Amino acid sequence: MNWERIVTAAVVAALAAVSSLAGECPGDPAYVALHAVTDPLCPSTSRPEPCGAVTLSDCVACCRGQSSRECADWIQSIYIALDRRPEFDVSAKLRGVWLPTIDAVREATRRIPQLKSLGVNAVSFGPDIVTRDVDEPRTVGDRIVRFYVRLFHTAGFFVYLVPNAMHWGNNDVSLHALTPLVLDWAEEAEALGAELYAMLNEVDGMREDHEATSTWLQDVLPLVRERYTGPVCAQPTQAGFKYGRLDLSGYDAVSPLFSLMVPDPARNAREIDAFLAEAERVRGRYASVRRVLLTDVATFSGGNWAETFLMEAQARALAEGRSEYASDANQAAAFEAFLRGTYPVIDGFFFNLWVGFDFLDRPAEAVVRKYLGSGDTLPEHPFDSLWSTSGLLDVIENAMLIDEERAMIFDLGTYVAGWAGLCHEPTDEQPGPFGCTSVTACMERFRRAPETYWRLAGEACEKAD
Repeated sequence: MNWERIVTAAVVAALAAVSSLAGECPGDPAYVALHAVTDPLCPSTSRPEPCGAVTLSDCVACCRGQSSRECADWIQSIYIALDRRPEFDVSAKLRGVWLPTIDAVREATRRIPQLKSLGVNAVSFGPDIVTRDVDEPRTVGDRIVRFYVRLFHTAGFFVYLVPNAMHWGNNDVSLHALTPLVLDWAEEAEALGAELYAMLNEVDGMREDHEATSTWLQDVLPLVRERYTGPVCAQPTQAGFKYGRLDLSGYDAVSPLFSLMVPDPARNAREIDAFLAEAERVRGRYASVRRVLLTDVATFSGGNWAETFLMEAQARALAEGRSEYASDANQAAAFEAFLRGTYPVIDGFFFNLWVGFDFLDRPAEAVVRKYLGSGDTLPEHPFDSLWSTSGLLDVIENAMLIDEERAMIFDLGTYVAGWAGLCHEPTDEQPGPFGCTSVTACMERFRRAPETYWRLAGEACEKAD
């Protein structure tokens, strides 16, 4: 399939001619509230909030879909109220969740009580980096990222901040073009008190080869340390870590992506052994590395996700009479093997909580609870249960975005792989699989039958070639 030709016209239009931020929004350092709000998350008859609302739900209803200064000040007051940095034991094993998009962060926030009950004590996420169809790389959703760092800190979590250029093909860029963003976010990590900072997600997945990536890692490290006083982490791809291709000298931690676990116990066992062996080698070779973590630990169960390698891998597996997708039983067995084999010896890990990868409310959750929930769990905070208030986080995020960012920020609910994975824009004259005639309609067909859809899309692209 010729993926060079896969382009989403709507995305290109949205990203083109991005203007500078206009005005101030809640979460901006210079934002000054005109309305004093004492306890913004706990309105009452004696302390009403926007529109005279006396409940949190009424505040949300008042501010949904409108941008009054009163509502903006209320949201800024919520942001200000999140000012607690946890006293985190630096020797604690990190039992975390990897939240690669804002929508994943939002959903995890709504489930903080559940995460705490499982023994989760850390979160990992960061700003979206956009490189396509802009004059120079930039991040979007910065205020939202600051808000969630403060929120998870207030809840007591360890925060690992990871700028992310791995969406919408934004990794097709030089590391040197991303250096200014890496340094800017090092300053942000320092100001926010993030406990761990990574240069980039999948740092060796940009244009440079591994030798050039190693050179960049060494060149940028002292510049980051001038701006950020905490531990600095390298987060490579699986290949960059497993085969020892990167120079990690001077780094405090390394957090490679772990191989996707599949319904093949022997294959999973080989991957676990390979990662543990490389972790031991890294500890012995680089005296500075105090933590070796594993990120993106997950199985894939299908669903609303169109990343090409997952669909292609599943198509190959089906042709061979097997599957790459994990059932509930497969997932539980894979999590059991991973935790049994790694938990006693690794310094920490981050389970993926994205759509199609989620283990919550499935049998694998009981496995996680067995290994993690018996240890120390984070204490409850009065705000923990408030974030599940319907519409609250959406109202806050909308107030912290301008129109350009709203169109650019990665959102899995609207994400498509090019023209819904096709090599042409679906129209009445040139429909896609199952006769779909628009990107929206094709994505709906894809969600219903991803394997068949992907096979038909691939056949159409081969004919076009």
